[in-house]
Amino acid sequence: MADSSSRISTKFRRAPTRYVPLVRLASGGMAEVWKGNAIFETGEKHLVAIKRVLPQLAQDATYRGMFEDEARLGMLLRHPNIVRVYDAREVGGTFIMIMELVDGTSLKAILERAHARQACMPPATALFIARQLASALSYAHAAREPSGRALGIIHRDVSPHNLLLGKDGSVKLADFGLADASVHSTQLGGGMLGGKLGYLAPEIIEQQPSTAQIDVFAVGIVLWEMLSGRRLFHGEDDTGTVRAVAKCLVPPPSTYNRRATPELDAVVLRVLDRDPKKRTPGAEALVTDLDRVIAHLDPNVSQRDVALVVGLHLATEPAPAAPSAAASAAAFMEELDAFVANGGASDLGAAPLDPDAFGSRY
Repeated sequence: MADSSSRISTKFRRAPTRYVPLVRLASGGMAEVWKGNAIFETGEKHLVAIKRVLPQLAQDATYRGMFEDEARLGMLLRHPNIVRVYDAREVGGTFIMIMELVDGTSLKAILERAHARQACMPPATALFIARQLASALSYAHAAREPSGRALGIIHRDVSPHNLLLGKDGSVKLADFGLADASVHSTQLGGGMLGGKLGYLAPEIIEQQPSTAQIDVFAVGIVLWEMLSGRRLFHGEDDTGTVRAVAKCLVPPPSTYNRRATPELDAVVLRVLDRDPKKRTPGAEALVTDLDRVIAHLDPNVSQRDVALVVGLHLATEPAPAAPSAAASAAAFMEELDAFVANGGASDLGAAPLDPDAFGSRY
C-alpha cells in the first residue's frame, strides 16, 4: 500500500491535477468558494470545493500566512465531521485550496429562515448536530502531528456559518482560517478577536487568554439557537452584541421550546456558564453529556433526521438568481490551466493528490 501511494504521489507532483471551476458558491471579505471538478490524467473527475483568496488580498503577508496555516492544518486533520483539505497551491498571483465538497447548505442558512419565524429545530435533531460538532472539536483539540507533538488547536470561529450540513445528513465543521495551533507561522494580534461577535465567549471580550473552552462555549450558543428559534447574543449593533456577550444572560431553552426537557436545559446552561471553570470541561465531556440526553430523548436520531431538515430547507429555498460569474469563471479556469502548463512550480508544499482519496469519507 505504501509503495502504491508513493507512486501516485510522485505522479501528481510531476503532473498536477487540472481544476475546473463550475459555479461560485459563496464570496466573503477574504475569499470565495467555487464548486469545481478535479480532473486526473486518466480523465477521472471528482467534485470538489475550491477556496480562492481574493486577489487583492493575496499579497498581504498576514492573509497569505493565514491561508497557508489553514491549508497546512486542514491537511493534517482526518475526521468525519471536519471538512477535508486535499491540496493547496499558489495560482495566478493568488492562492487556492482544494477541499471536500459538502453537497447541502450551511446551518446559518437554515437558522436564518427558522429564526425569521422563531421556529425551533426538533430537539433530538439539534442535539445530534451539536454532538457531531462537539466530536469534531474533541478530535481537533487533542490532535497531534505525526511526530506526536500536540497541535494545540483552538478553532476560534465555531458558528453556524462554518457548520455545513449535507443532503446525506453529514455534519462538517469548516474553516480553520482563524484557528490557533502550534504549527501556525502566523499569530493573530493587534486586537484581532477572530470569530463572529455573537459566538464569542465572555472571556474573549475580557481579553483573557484563549483556551479550548471558547470553542465549547460556541457549541453551546449554536445548540441554544437551534433549540430556541432565535439568536442568543444579538444587539442592535456590534457594541450591543459585545455587551450581550459580556453579560452572558442565558434563558433555558425551554423558555422558548416546550419540547426541551429539564435535562436538556441543564446541559445547555452548563456549557454556557459564564465562568470557564464551571463550564462543561471540554468537547469530549460535552459529547458524553449530549449522548446521555439523546439516549433519553430519542436514541434513534441519526443523519437521516439532519437530511430531512436539509431536504426541506432546499426544497423550499427561493430559486437562486441567474449566475453572473461566467466571465470570472472563464478567467479563473485560464489561471488554473496556466498553472498546470507551468508544471505547478508554485506549489505551496501540499501533499500531492491521490485520486482515490476523493472517494473516501475522511
